[in-house]
Amino acid sequence: MKRRTYSILAIAIALALVGCQVQTQAKSTAQQTAKIQRGNLTAAISTAGTVTAQSQVVLNFLASGQVKEIDVKVGDKVKAGQVLAKLDTTSLEMSVTRAQNGLDTAKLQLQKTQEGSKPQDVAAAKANLASAQASYQAALDKYSLSDAQLAVARTQVDKTKAALDRAQLAYNWEANNWLDANPKLSAQYTTLTDTLASYNLTVDAYNQQAAGINDSAVKAAASQVAQAQSSLDQLLATPAPEDITQAQAAVKQSEASLQQAQLALAQASLVAPVDGTVGDIYAMVGQWASGSTQALVLTDLSRLEVAVTFAEVDVTKVQVGEHAQVTLDALQGTVFTGTLTEIDAVGTTTQGVVNYAATVSIDNPTDTIRPGMNASANVIVAQRDNVLLVPNRAVRTVNTRLRTATVLYQGQLIDVPVTLGLSGDTSSEVMSGLQEGDVVLIGQTTTTTSGGGGLLGRLGG
Repeated sequence: MKRRTYSILAIAIALALVGCQVQTQAKSTAQQTAKIQRGNLTAAISTAGTVTAQSQVVLNFLASGQVKEIDVKVGDKVKAGQVLAKLDTTSLEMSVTRAQNGLDTAKLQLQKTQEGSKPQDVAAAKANLASAQASYQAALDKYSLSDAQLAVARTQVDKTKAALDRAQLAYNWEANNWLDANPKLSAQYTTLTDTLASYNLTVDAYNQQAAGINDSAVKAAASQVAQAQSSLDQLLATPAPEDITQAQAAVKQSEASLQQAQLALAQASLVAPVDGTVGDIYAMVGQWASGSTQALVLTDLSRLEVAVTFAEVDVTKVQVGEHAQVTLDALQGTVFTGTLTEIDAVGTTTQGVVNYAATVSIDNPTDTIRPGMNASANVIVAQRDNVLLVPNRAVRTVNTRLRTATVLYQGQLIDVPVTLGLSGDTSSEVMSGLQEGDVVLIGQTTTTTSGGGGLLGRLGG
């Protein structure tokens, strides 16, 4: 080992602080030593907690009905979109069929409306109109003929009335003639009675003729003409813009009804919203389920985390984003990497002790990790690479400030003041006082004798 020279001042301070006790010789059989060498050093804050799933959802059916089947079991891995359970869908399937038929009918009607009238339909409508017009004209002709015949009957009534009036005058004159003892035996009376009978006959004939004449047939024929004309006009005007709009609206309404029926059918199936693992199943086949019925629990075991706490003296030393090493009681010997993802801003006080809840996510969890397992996490707050390392057990603290280490040099034990940098669980970074290759004493337990030349012997010449 290369010899080093120390200043007299440093020697004096070291001798004063350690009581000027220099070990000149030790029993090597009871000594534990370590060599100062370079390595990587990590400083971490330790904590403990429980494994939890970052994403866990309770799934409910979106429709009501009787549970028909459950297609998974606890522990099954499922993919997003996979059907997990189903309700009885008999009535829902019928509703979809009816809605589909309604849509097909609406589309066919729209197609017919857009195509317009067929030539044969227009020709038939024209023929129907011509027939109705002919019937109307026949009714008019018949009505006109009857009206002429009624006029003739009226003239005959007028003639017989005039003859009756003359016969009445002649009879009245004869009845008033004092020469006739009995006027009813006269020729005038006979003429009067004959004329009266003729008049009554012509009146009866007129009344019968008048009673048989009305315009109902004409009105009915006219109505038929109007209907036939309207049908023809509608065919010639087809398709009207409003007819197409109405047919299109009917198609859209039918599409909405079909979508609603299909949605109701889809909601009768319980589908995984994300990839995950079935954590628990609550539903049973035959059970009546509704939107408020919890069916099963889906857990994402690919994203696990550890819920931990930090004491108030440690929480200021850690930051979100720092890496961590995670170990589990159930998986001894396996170390998982993680990241500190969350620290509560407000602590919780329990019996005077303040702790801050935090979360450490596990970077690459395996299938062996399960929520609820006990875990420990070491959050790495600093790291040094390729630095001189001294075991913590080789360093002693004097008067709370000065740190020393005992170096084995040429068979002698020499106390040397050291300056440390970053400290880990088992080793610390050497800033000054020791060199690479030095051998230091760890946990000295042997009885030693004191002398005056140990430290100077190493430091001199």
